[in-house]
Formats: sequence, structure tokens, C-alpha cells
Amino acid sequence: MISIVQQTLDFYLSKMSVPDITEITLANEELASTKWSCFVTLFLKWEVRWSAGNIKDVLGSIAEELIANTIQAISKDSRFSPLTIWEKNDIKLRVDFIKNRKVVSRTPEQAKDWIETLARIDPIKNWVIVIKKDYSKTATILPNIDPKVVSGNDYQDILSAKLEEQFEEDKYIIYEIETIVERDY
Repeated sequence: MISIVQQTLDFYLSKMSVPDITEITLANEELASTKWSCFVTLFLKWEVRWSAGNIKDVLGSIAEELIANTIQAISKDSRFSPLTIWEKNDIKLRVDFIKNRKVVSRTPEQAKDWIETLARIDPIKNWVIVIKKDYSKTATILPNIDPKVVSGNDYQDILSAKLEEQFEEDKYIIYEIETIVERDY
């Protein structure tokens, strides 16, 4: 499925348009008919430079999700400038396919202390998405991606930096995500 991301990059950078699913070579027809949500991440010099995805499948197929998320990442991720043709040969790709997602449950007592909730999530295997309850902010931490996150206790500072405000658990919906990862490195 990394092949779909690579083909999308090649098509977009050469024609400056989004490929249709019929313009991509699929390894098998299930990719055009099976729904599965995913997240596409591109690295430049081993740092995350572009990323986009959905925790729920929103399009008709895996292939369509991969195409849309690749284009979203390389051209619309507001944290970074768009991918250039000169950078393409130096990037590494990672695709996370959502295997399981759940809202992290917490008792009222646990909600008083973020450590009680986030500390239970293993940052090596699972990732975290937080969405502000008024939907004004969101932050994602993929598994095994940030060297500063070695245990669930490390989420607080990273989330606060990504959200550009102090992360307060009671103001956010917290998702724990399990994925199947495919990469080209």
C-alpha cells in the first residue's frame, strides 16, 4: 500500500493534479472496494514533515483514503511548506492503518489527573489523538515516532506544545489508537 502513496506523489509532483483511483496501479482489487482508515506520514531527514489522515474511514476505499491523505499531507499540512519535487527523493514514508480506536475511558476520579489516563497508553505500540470538546483543536502523537515520548507520562508536555496551550484532560476527548504500520524504511 506504500506503492499507492509513492504513485500518488509521483503523479501529483509531475502533473500538479490529484490522481484518480483509475490512474493508480493497485496491487489487488480489494484496495478499490474495501474501506479502512489510515494515516500517511512523510519524513525528511528522519523528521516528520508532512502528515494527514482520518481515524474513521470517510471515503469509499483504502486506495481513495491513501490518495486523499497523501495529497492532504504534502500540500495542505499547515505546519509545513508543501513537498517539492527536489525533496521527493529524500523522503521516507509510513502508513498507519487503523486497527482499533477507542475513547479512553476514565472515572471522575481519574479525570482529575491526566497521568491516570494517558500513563496507561503505551507510546511505542499505540497512538493518541486528543480533540478539544468544542472541536477547535486537535493533536496527534503517532506510536514510536517522537524520541521524547518513551512512556505515557511523557504525553503532557508534547500535547501542550502541539496544542499551543496547556493540555487539560477534562477539556479533551482522548482516543487510543492501535494500528498496523507499513513503511519504506
